[in-house]
Amino acid sequence: METDFFYKAAGAILAPFRYAQKSIENAKENLKEDAREAASDFLKILVISFCALFFLIFGSITAAMAINASANSPWLGYACVAGFYLLLASGVYLWKQASKKKRREEELYEHQKTM
Repeated sequence: METDFFYKAAGAILAPFRYAQKSIENAKENLKEDAREAASDFLKILVISFCALFFLIFGSITAAMAINASANSPWLGYACVAGFYLLLASGVYLWKQASKKKRREEELYEHQKTM
């Protein structure tokens, strides 16, 4: 009878520790699963980006060669494609600067509004 009480008391004392141990094990498994999923997503994005880059490169070369053939020039097509990318990069840069300026103005407005 006394041993039965002892085992019940020991079980009651150890129960929170067993619960914590099981919770930690479950958290580890969830973390492993999340890490596998994140690595898988990263590899998918990497492969898609790599394929898109090759598509862009070969498409650009094809467009440049088509312009060269139609203009009977060995370099005009490449210059046109390079100019297009220069304009595109300039537009993206200006857009970034404008959005950054707008964000600063909104933050300043919010800061002034709270004062």
